[in-house]
Amino acid sequence: MYISFLNKIKYSALIILFVNLTLVAQEDKTPNDKDYTGLITQEDFRTGYTKKWFNKAYKAYEPNEEIVQQIKKPIKQYRIKVFMGTWCPDSRRETPKLLKLLDEVNFKEKNLEIYAMDHYKSTEANYEEGLDVHHVPTIIFFDKKGNEINRFVEFPQETFEEDILKIVTNQSYQNPYAEEE
Repeated sequence: MYISFLNKIKYSALIILFVNLTLVAQEDKTPNDKDYTGLITQEDFRTGYTKKWFNKAYKAYEPNEEIVQQIKKPIKQYRIKVFMGTWCPDSRRETPKLLKLLDEVNFKEKNLEIYAMDHYKSTEANYEEGLDVHHVPTIIFFDKKGNEINRFVEFPQETFEEDILKIVTNQSYQNPYAEEE
């Protein structure tokens, strides 16, 4: 009976140790881990495990210069939050385009937040809470007061830069998942 009690203590201690190690491992994830969720930067894309597909797509994208010039001034009135999956083909196609477009218009990095999400469209810290993110990428444009103005979701209706131009100049624009009004 005494030995059985000691075995239960050993097993309990092992379970507690395993749970603690698992929690510590989750806290130590970085943007270079494939299962990381959370804030991710352009530098992370360029240098992390995403660099092969990101750098290739970034370099290949050549936005329409005329439209870029039209976007340049109005986009600076916005804060942008991007929810994407490093595992998602649509995110791999559109995120490099967005970052190149933002570089072209000298968009301030402090006004941009990018979050890597898991396959369930969530992050460990729930950055997506209350933002109705169901598809990736979702690029949400906020005014300086924090009000959502519009969003780009998953793929363009026309071209990437034409969609962004419509959003930042308050033209009529609906993403493919927006409810008809």
